[in-house]
Amino acid sequence: MRKIFHAYILLGPEENTAKKAIELAKAANCNKTPSFCDDCDCCRRMEAGSHPDLFHVFPDGSSIKVEKIRDVILGTYQPPIEARRKVYVFHEADKMTQEAQNALLKTLEDPPTSLLFLLLARNLKTLLPTVISRCQILDYSKSDEVKVIPNDLKEILFEIIFDGLDFSKINFYVQKLAGADVESDILMEFMATLYRDILVIKTKSRAGLKNRDLLDKLKKRAEVLSPRVLVKAIETLYSQIEAVKSRGNENLAWYNLLVGLKEQEVM
Repeated sequence: MRKIFHAYILLGPEENTAKKAIELAKAANCNKTPSFCDDCDCCRRMEAGSHPDLFHVFPDGSSIKVEKIRDVILGTYQPPIEARRKVYVFHEADKMTQEAQNALLKTLEDPPTSLLFLLLARNLKTLLPTVISRCQILDYSKSDEVKVIPNDLKEILFEIIFDGLDFSKINFYVQKLAGADVESDILMEFMATLYRDILVIKTKSRAGLKNRDLLDKLKKRAEVLSPRVLVKAIETLYSQIEAVKSRGNENLAWYNLLVGLKEQEVM
């Protein structure tokens, strides 16, 4: 079985995330390759939207209501007709009502092995911490190029997140991080994975950890941070990621980020 998690939040504009969702659906079910071939019958029908195991969930008006989620959950009890996994694509998932999200939680926590949930969202603000913690977050507003973060930069980020921000050193942090060879949005994205892992531990989710090698540090922070504060930290990070991507002042973005995290008492 391909190493694909059962639930993802695809963050970014709908035109980007909708395309990536279909690619994930094909990768989970392609008959020919470990990724997807775009040539087999399964890939072609997933792309065309005509595969019997691909389902799209759209808002009714301004929201996705609990009744629609309950219908989805009923459908998950039936095995796939042809594919390895049934795929549900939730368009504008950040428009789910809280009641709808709560109804989805049990399936996110203990899903059938033949299920793939893809939640497309522009931001995390209206998603419950328990929903976020049970999904892997993929930011499709950034480049697909993989960047390696040097250990010296990681140590700075670990100091900020795990040891607590020494506010007297904020100018030092800003200078080092804004002037690094690695793009600021890559560094901030890594920070977001750390806070997301802490949230997973805090909410006792079964979701996998991105940074399992830091388990002891993550657990220690989870002891003192609330789910609400952790979600605010992730939101703050993604807002500053957007700022630097739009060619904003990186020094200002880092300063605003560190001040924002300090004010939210996550450091």
